[in-house]
Amino acid sequence: MNGKTRKIFVSAVALMLCLCSVLMYSACGDTGGTPDGTTVPGADSQGTPDGSTEPVTEARTDEFGRPWIEDGLPETADYDREFSVHTRGNVEQYEWKAEEENGTTLNDAIYHRNLVVEERYGIKLKIIAEGSWSDYASASLPKIRASVTAGNGAYDLLAGYEPITSLATEGLLFNLGDSKYINFEKPWWSDSFNEELSLNGINYFGLGALSLSMIYSMENIFVNTDILGEIAQGYNIYNTVKKGDWNCEEVARLAKLGWIDRDNNGKANLGDRVGLAFPDSGNSAYGFLFATGIDFTTRDDAGMPTTSGLDLDKASSAIDTIIGLFYKTEGVADNTTETKINFGEGDCLFFFRWLYWGQTQYAGQLDHYGIVPMPKVLDGQENYYTPVQAGMHIYCIPIDVKNFDENSIITEALAAESYRSLMPKYFEVVLKSRYAKDMETSQMLDLMYETVGFDFCYIWRTSLNYMSSFKDVVVSKNNTLASSYNTVTKLVNKKLPDLLEKLMDPPKVG
Repeated sequence: MNGKTRKIFVSAVALMLCLCSVLMYSACGDTGGTPDGTTVPGADSQGTPDGSTEPVTEARTDEFGRPWIEDGLPETADYDREFSVHTRGNVEQYEWKAEEENGTTLNDAIYHRNLVVEERYGIKLKIIAEGSWSDYASASLPKIRASVTAGNGAYDLLAGYEPITSLATEGLLFNLGDSKYINFEKPWWSDSFNEELSLNGINYFGLGALSLSMIYSMENIFVNTDILGEIAQGYNIYNTVKKGDWNCEEVARLAKLGWIDRDNNGKANLGDRVGLAFPDSGNSAYGFLFATGIDFTTRDDAGMPTTSGLDLDKASSAIDTIIGLFYKTEGVADNTTETKINFGEGDCLFFFRWLYWGQTQYAGQLDHYGIVPMPKVLDGQENYYTPVQAGMHIYCIPIDVKNFDENSIITEALAAESYRSLMPKYFEVVLKSRYAKDMETSQMLDLMYETVGFDFCYIWRTSLNYMSSFKDVVVSKNNTLASSYNTVTKLVNKKLPDLLEKLMDPPKVG
């Protein structure tokens, strides 16, 4: 990508350890080690040249066999207080809600994470779950804004999706970079997200192990393996991915083979068995645009976001390919009819969605579908890139909290414990072992997580209407990027300096 690997599109390597090393779990046992790396009586010993013995020092590991990473926080405290987390109402069961153990993996992992931090710091978590995707911006967010503005101190930690960014521009959030305790270099925070949003050390939002909604928001292609086996006997789609050959051309080839034109009208539509279908025009366009790995928002010499560094020729070429796949490929259903096509009933070969659908709607059809990452879009594209649907939760601390240091400590502890116990069980047990039907599908999920990425202007699209211009060109079915780009960037560049000025002047702590 412009002669360099786009670092912001690669998730923290250390964080990936929590996703790929759980396979060691069954082999993990008591190492005889203590937290400081010394040994205890009964630990294995080994001989020395003079015949005496000395203890074997073994590094501490967590329950999944990963190296234990210290969080650098006070070991314990007794804050004797409630800690209120505000979260969206239809997401709390995936990240926060667990009133008691009930024998289910995710619930019990959340319960354990919450209990460990509560006991460590003498707090009681209070989960305030309100609203949904549809009314978050119109109902929940105004309530939060009014409370913080009034200084009520009602919320200690906010978990919200994209509209919540407006609170930062209004001066209602602390800069997490001012915290002595929140450490974005730790593996429980996403490097790629932090680097994309950070403005010379100023960042109002954190994303990582706390955000299970980020994992289930990863966008991918679902594959009906029954149809694939019928049209391409002996074909292994997972090998195609691993060899780096999974691209839009291959999708188009297979989609054409998978299409059955039942009404003989020459178009893939409702009633046919289609080769490829989408949830809607907008999300589909964004997904395939970000699958290119193009730097739509680059950085200037001062490290500030800018739109001037875009490779316009590459972006235009990508749009040509996406329009060709969406609207000019035999067997691909027009977006306007897709919502009535039932992937789960075998109506299509490939289906673009985010992982949540495999965790929920398609979970009972494990023998009939697989998961592969987004295809490569550009000729010569070296890597896969995984977009994340905009509904993921990002975390922030409002300015009216009673004690910023305490809140930072508790937030960091919750993130660290999520990394240690909750996230591995969610990904490995809930998704890979329970929902993924085989090891090859599990490998696809690993690949997706390794290549997840973000874009500054897309995260801040409440303030900047930049990425929508690329989406609109795709949806128009006519590549007008060359003629419209200058107009779009002029409008965005009028707003961007004002946004950056607001963000570069965070509220003072204390």
